Amino acid sequence: MMSAPAGQRRVALVVSPWEADHEAVVEALVPEGWRVHWVARCASAIHFLEKHEIPVVIAERDLPDGNWQTLLNSLKQMAVPPKLIVTSPLADDKLWSEVLHLGAADVLAQPFCSREIFRSVCLAYRQWQREQRNNTQVHNGLLVDAV
Repeated sequence: MMSAPAGQRRVALVVSPWEADHEAVVEALVPEGWRVHWVARCASAIHFLEKHEIPVVIAERDLPDGNWQTLLNSLKQMAVPPKLIVTSPLADDKLWSEVLHLGAADVLAQPFCSREIFRSVCLAYRQWQREQRNNTQVHNGLLVDAV
């Protein structure tokens, strides 16, 4: 099994109206050293993410006040955008293609498999870390060039 990524920000946010989704993610991630938060709506997720830097968001495809695209569009506006993993019982090729094309990290099929949750979240987290390192290097390079 893949090892948990090192670092202090191993935190995920579950966005789903279903408590069972949250529980499945908790069962997969908490034993591996992750913290998991849960909200039921897009608006609640955006509000939470404005106050907390969360590397990975796991969101239901359809939410009470929007869908994964609504959430992704809001995430892209953030200074440090988290990686989005979309969940759906209908994880077909069309959804996969759309999710990846629009810039989300992955699709998780429901019902969930703990190993798949862990694998997907770890890969998204590593991708988020790489992007943060690259952004820091570019930012530092621009500062050096500007002096």
